[in-house]
Formats: sequence, C-alpha cells, structure tokens
Amino acid sequence: MTIINNAAVSGALNGMSISTSNVLIDRTPTIVSPGVGEIPLNISSPDHSLNYTSGTQNSYFSVSYGLTQNITYVGISGQNSAGNLGSTVQLYDGSTLVQSATITRNHNIMFTFALRSFTDLIVKFQTSQNTQQVTVSFIAAGTHLDIATGEQAGYSRSWLLRHTQEKTTTNLLAAPISSIQKNKPLMGNLSLPNETASFTEGLWQTFMDFSYQQPFFIKEVASKPQSSYICFNAKHNIKAHPQTRSLDSINLKFTAYNGI
Repeated sequence: MTIINNAAVSGALNGMSISTSNVLIDRTPTIVSPGVGEIPLNISSPDHSLNYTSGTQNSYFSVSYGLTQNITYVGISGQNSAGNLGSTVQLYDGSTLVQSATITRNHNIMFTFALRSFTDLIVKFQTSQNTQQVTVSFIAAGTHLDIATGEQAGYSRSWLLRHTQEKTTTNLLAAPISSIQKNKPLMGNLSLPNETASFTEGLWQTFMDFSYQQPFFIKEVASKPQSSYICFNAKHNIKAHPQTRSLDSINLKFTAYNGI
C-alpha cells in the first residue's frame, strides 16, 4: 500500500492555511475615519465583545499597525463591511497593495503570503457607500502553516455554513406554524493522517502551544481569503500511524466563527 504524506510546511502558499502566531496582540493601531469614543486597542484583542466601529469622515476605513516584521499572514475577524452592496478588504504595505478580497457577505478574511516585513501594515475596508460605518472585532498577523494536500474528504466547509439553528413548530398535519432561530457555534474536525514525525514533533508542537493561548485562523482555499474562520477551544490528538513510525496521525477538533 502506498502511503501519501500530507507534507505540511511553513508558508508554502498552497493548501489549507493555519495561523501559528500573532504579533499584533496588545498593539494599538492608527485609524483613518475614526469612530467617536471608540478604542483602537479593541481591534488587537481576540475578545470579540470588544469591537471598533468607524466614523463617516472618510470614504474608507483603515487600520494601520506600522512596522510589522517577519509575518506570513494577516487575519480579520468579525467585520461587517459587506453591508447590502458588498465591499473590498485590502491589505497594504504603506501605499503598496499586497492583496485584496471582494466580498458580498461578512466573511472572516485571511491573507497569506511568503515571509515578509511591512514598513506599515494597513488593513483597508472600501465599502460601496462612502458614509457606511464598519465594525471590526479582531485583526491578527504572524506566521502560518500550509497543509499542502489539504484536508480529508468529508471535512466540513465551515466558511460556507451559518451559525444558525432553527426549531419549527408544526400542526397536526405536520405543516409548519412558527419557527425559532438561535445562534450556535460551528464545530470543526480536521484529520491529517499521514504527517511526518518530524513535523508532529516540531512545527505542530509550536502550533499546539499557540492554540491554547489565542484563537487561530484557518483558510481553506489559498486563492480565496474569504474562505476563512477563526477557531478556538482546540482539542488535539496525535496517534501512531498503523504502518510506520516515521508518520503520525493528527486530529484537531475546534469551535469556529466565520463572520456570517
């Protein structure tokens, strides 16, 4: 039987991406189009009860972190820039556009790229209406891993799902009468059955430590920054491979929030 190694690597720019660090924690950004009475430091906190809502002074809303060195991703969670007409979320290094994502729903965003430093890391929200206010909960940046061959078949596409659970009351004919909806967290279960022991004992250990300290981002499709969600309540398991000691089987369960 042939064993296929998933070949997880650091910053390889393909496959599923998983953040492994965050250098923006506790850093206070500079805001263009600031909101009245808002606290910029809230954006750097993973606590999603702490938000920042922009003002209406400018035709866009941007968050600047200044010099940011040796990173491979920028993640954005809990933003509502899409509104009714869509928006473009852009990542700049000073005046140079690095990446952008045009969205019609309020997805979480994860931009990934080769290791680089930013002279001025700027996240810009360009809305369809100039006076539209934008709220954002959390921005992170740091390093990430790419799982080169992706996830196993049957993995839940959490970025396409909804945090909604519905219960409908029916009459005696089993026809619907009324329904109640409530928000429910998404649950993820990622299996990586053929990872090298050196990866499990090295890079994955670094990720495990980080996952217990802060929430982490996952991006499912390399070319789609909006195929992302922020993850927490990580539960790790590592088991022996059934055929060789040079490989391990990794399992990661988590709770996810995709912004929509």
